[in-house]
This record gives sequence, structure tokens and C-alpha cells, in this order.
Amino acid sequence: MSWYYPKGWTDQEDGVEQVLIHYACTPPGQYPDWSWGHGSRVLEDRGGYPRTRLKVLRMPREVWDMEHGWSTPEYRFHYYFEVFQDGARWTTDLFSEDIVYRDLEYVDDHGWATNICIYWSVGDWGAPVYSPMEDPRFPADSEFRSTRYYSYWDKDRFHHDKFHMLQAMERPHRWQARMYGPRGATLVQQYHIGRMHPPEEKDEFWLGPDGRSAPGGNWWVQHL
Repeated sequence: MSWYYPKGWTDQEDGVEQVLIHYACTPPGQYPDWSWGHGSRVLEDRGGYPRTRLKVLRMPREVWDMEHGWSTPEYRFHYYFEVFQDGARWTTDLFSEDIVYRDLEYVDDHGWATNICIYWSVGDWGAPVYSPMEDPRFPADSEFRSTRYYSYWDKDRFHHDKFHMLQAMERPHRWQARMYGPRGATLVQQYHIGRMHPPEEKDEFWLGPDGRSAPGGNWWVQHL
């Protein structure tokens, strides 16, 4: 699974025709080999004056550390911009950011919920992410893991079986998941909570510090 990171550019002069971002991720303390592989995306022209441009990047939740032979959820994000202006091309300096994470836990004392996600975004609600939560006691090899919900072929079966598996677990249920972003950033965050079984009790909502709301209606701010 992945998360979303908006990266923007503001034209400082006239004549800019197009801006690309080139980027790569490495384990902490390492630098990318640009000849080996990296991502490149064209920033969307948002207009305005000065003209702004934006691209929402799909970011990994971990990167592979070939030197040590394991995956790491904290890593380095390296990028630079390529600018086409007045028929010429130039590039910016290389920028690097530390990507870190924040773990959250939602405690359901009564076992009411059957599905919970962290609903969150870096900075503002421009690129929200749903991160499925799970109680760590739930079987890791189960077909009813929260991370398999969106692609599951029979949602009614998923709701039914997940409900009964959760009911068999001792209370409270401790739902856990992770958010990511650059070190020093702020994240806006809600919970998306659902009781999807029994059908006659179906209910779902977004939750912030002031209670139920629409998506992005009221939220917590987390600091990385």
C-alpha cells in the first residue's frame, strides 16, 4: 500500500512552459543512483499569478535496504525539479527529506466497530489517505484482514465473517495503523469508523475531536 505526498512549484519568472519533478527513495544515510532508477512526473499547471504547479506523488510505506537486507519504514526522499523555460532547460539543486511515521491506536471498549481507517493527509486535505486499521491480535493470514477489504470480491461475506471473528476476541479491541510524512510536517487526521454487520445496524461516520462529521469536517493535527 502507499500514501500521497503533494509537491508544488511556484513560477518565479515568466516563460516557464513545463516543470517536472524527478525523485527517488533510499534507506537512511544513503543517496540515490539516478542512472539505476527513479520516478519522474509532470506537475499540473494550476494557473494563478504567480502561476503554481502541483503533483501528488504516490509514496511507498517502506523501502528495501539492500545493504542490510531488510525493509525500513523510515527513509530518505530525494528530488529535484527540471524546468523548461523560454525554449531552454535547467534543473534545481537536489533536495532531501527524512520520511518518518506516526503510529495511532483507536481503542474500542465495546467491540462496536467492524471497520476502521485512519483518514489523514499531509499538510491539508488536498491528498487524503485511508489507512486500514487492525487489532494486532487479528490473524495475520486471514482473508478478512482490513488491508484486503477494498479488493475483496464479496463485501457481505467479509462483513459477516469479520464481525464474528471480532466478537470472539476479548475487549477492548485496539485498532492500529500508521501515517507517514516528512520530518517536521503536520498531518490532519480523522478516523473513518464503520459497523457493517449486522445489516440492520449498519452505520459509518468520520470522527474528529468534536465528534461525528463529514470527511475533513473537524480533525486532529499530528506533528512529525
